[in-house]
Amino acid sequence: MRGRMGFLIILSSTFLIAGCTDDAVTSKTKLENKKVTVSNQKTDENQIMNHDQFEKLFAHMNEHLKIDQFQLKASTRGSDFTIIDKELSFGKRKWLTVDGTSESPSTQESLYFEDKKQTTQLSIHFAYTDHYIGEDMIQYPSNSGYNKLNQQLANQSDLILISYRNLVISVQQNTLSKIDPETTRLAVERVIKELGQLNIH
Repeated sequence: MRGRMGFLIILSSTFLIAGCTDDAVTSKTKLENKKVTVSNQKTDENQIMNHDQFEKLFAHMNEHLKIDQFQLKASTRGSDFTIIDKELSFGKRKWLTVDGTSESPSTQESLYFEDKKQTTQLSIHFAYTDHYIGEDMIQYPSNSGYNKLNQQLANQSDLILISYRNLVISVQQNTLSKIDPETTRLAVERVIKELGQLNIH
């Protein structure tokens, strides 16, 4: 009886181990349902600015955007074309223009502000796309605090990216000393305030 009981235990254990091993080998990955957050922003065609509206927006910014302690020193208003390696646009275009050729209008405009001492510069870039993105902060990277980076170099530049309808707007601070993140933040606030003043149709 004792031998039979031991045999049954060994036999049961063998089936159990084989069953687990076999199941582990043949089991399929379970699909996981993930909840997706959907933005409540409108995405209809009326939200997308055409290129003429983009140029009017930039003209407004060129004339009205004011940043405390800074003066507008340069602007790309007028003819401004940038040629690129086609691979850098995923093969889409060779020129940063509406249709990718040198005959159509540019899809980027820039404003350059400097402080009185000319030790800090704020570059505000407006990039036109043909897809609705929404109104949001896209990115605010920080490269300070990483021990292996040159901290002096890391602390000389600050960047914030925001979106407005189908535009990407970047505000970048470059300085000869240490950046003041508050300066970049306030510049973004001024841009957003001016966007709220627009009456472009």
